[in-house]
Amino acid sequence: MASGISIIVLAIAMLLVLTVQSWPTLSRIWEYQVLTSQTWDSNRKPPIFGSLAFVYGTLATSAIAMLFAVPLGIGAAAFMSEIAPSWVRRTGSFLIELLAAVPSVVYGFWGIHFLRPAVQWFFVKIGGPNTPGTGILSAGLILAIMIVPYITAITFDVCRSVPRSQREGALALGATRWQMIWTVVLPYARPGIVAACFLALGRALGETMAVTMMIGNRPEINFSIFASGDSIASVIANRLNEADSPEVRSALVTLGLLLLLITSAINIFARWLIRRRGMVKQQPKAKVEPGEAGTGPKAAVEIAPAAAPALRVSPGRLAWNNFVNRAMTGILGLSLLVTLIPLFLILGYILYKGFSAVDAKFFLELPKQVRGEPAGGLAHALVGSAILVVLTVVIAVPIGVLTAIFLAETRSVRLAAVIRFITEILVGMPSIVIGIFAYAVLVVPKYGGAKPLGFSAWAGSFALAIMMIPVVVRSAEEALRLVPQTLRHASYALGAAYWQTVLRVTLPAALPAVITGIILAASRIAGETAPLLLTAYGSDYMPRGFGEKTPFLPGYIYKYSTMPELAYQRQAWAAALVLLVVVMLLNVSIRLLTGRRLVAASRAD
Repeated sequence: MASGISIIVLAIAMLLVLTVQSWPTLSRIWEYQVLTSQTWDSNRKPPIFGSLAFVYGTLATSAIAMLFAVPLGIGAAAFMSEIAPSWVRRTGSFLIELLAAVPSVVYGFWGIHFLRPAVQWFFVKIGGPNTPGTGILSAGLILAIMIVPYITAITFDVCRSVPRSQREGALALGATRWQMIWTVVLPYARPGIVAACFLALGRALGETMAVTMMIGNRPEINFSIFASGDSIASVIANRLNEADSPEVRSALVTLGLLLLLITSAINIFARWLIRRRGMVKQQPKAKVEPGEAGTGPKAAVEIAPAAAPALRVSPGRLAWNNFVNRAMTGILGLSLLVTLIPLFLILGYILYKGFSAVDAKFFLELPKQVRGEPAGGLAHALVGSAILVVLTVVIAVPIGVLTAIFLAETRSVRLAAVIRFITEILVGMPSIVIGIFAYAVLVVPKYGGAKPLGFSAWAGSFALAIMMIPVVVRSAEEALRLVPQTLRHASYALGAAYWQTVLRVTLPAALPAVITGIILAASRIAGETAPLLLTAYGSDYMPRGFGEKTPFLPGYIYKYSTMPELAYQRQAWAAALVLLVVVMLLNVSIRLLTGRRLVAASRAD
């Protein structure tokens, strides 16, 4: 219970700290023109901290991402759920999970060197300016690639939850497979699909690194498709560490608070839709118009002789229905193919660029200069990333597992519902907002004479732990719920106490699935960059303790990605390949374990 309450305290503290830190700006919000101007000028008296350009960049990139991702995600999910054979379904879902696991900084790095030239070529072909290829459109496209796995995965689950009787009823009335999908499956699953879209939108609004690397970082409002821009998350990541006055820092934290409120509202609404989807009692009825129902080979309804002439389909109409069915089957299959193409492009391009750059020096040496050229390796960043991940696991796993035990064992307690709700909100929290919170609490605290901890591994692990805890809670709770009640009852019947039953029966039975969830959460934080830029900061030296600046591998990918020297880019490719291999191996191992992820004890019934 104490672990669960600590999550509530953490969420309240995050909201309070961001509000207090941004109060100097909030109290003068109209004077600083925060919501009425697109100009950001901290040198004026009074300064102007207009956020409209950043809000526009955030909304524009997210809108472009949703425009591409929603039809592709729904189409891919419908194909896997209703049309694809089992081996395609299994392979497709596995590859989509891998696409979701690619770190955002790797997306951004690949976008700079692969997607950006393609966008630049497209601009020239349509008669546009020969721009560098970065801007609103490029950032929106990279965001679309990042969020489409979320839409696909959730839509696939809700489509599979449609009762089989709904499908069979439509097919029995002569509907083609496409008509069954369009008139029965998708309408029934609509609330869950809308919720998936809103969850993806919240992810797009809060994305930092890929957008920062692709949007152009120009605070202006320009409705041209060739224009550059800036976003709320990007401006925070670029400017907070270099904020030269309390007013600028407060204004940037205000942007973070605004982003927190927007994404939280979207996530709450999406979760409400998902719950409402589970509470729907009345099932939609397929509309059958006279002359529309067919007498296809799958029809299984006996029709009275008097009604048969009215329900008969003309040969021309039947041929058209069959043509549409074949065409839409191809389109839905193409949606899955287009969704998965970026995964192969990313993996192939990074393997091509990074394989020749990985050598023994990369793993054994520190960065250095040889005759004015960068050389050496990133051994210190590998060690720093390992320290951050291990320290985060040590902090997050006990809190996450203990909270999951409380939620699973006390399901009817109202406090458990509150903890579960806040945990779901923390899952969708933008990483840059968590970085701001850790920055304000540990790096440069401004309360009660607290001594600043400064940039350190402690601060970085604290930020990553906030991201990891909700993932561990959700996965561990689901694993514990799979343990049959009969095992608990048998333990009590033998005289075991409550704590003995939990520690010696329930938790060991769920341990394989709990470990799988922990590995999944660790693989997610291993590629994080944005919160560490504000907390661990990075250095060019081997870390000697937890209380100093700590290098981390994703930070060097971001740092070296735009440097003109080929030697720096070579190291960035090597770092991207190593990071991607580690994350992919963790996710593949999880996938191999999912065959045994169901708690073995659940078979006892």
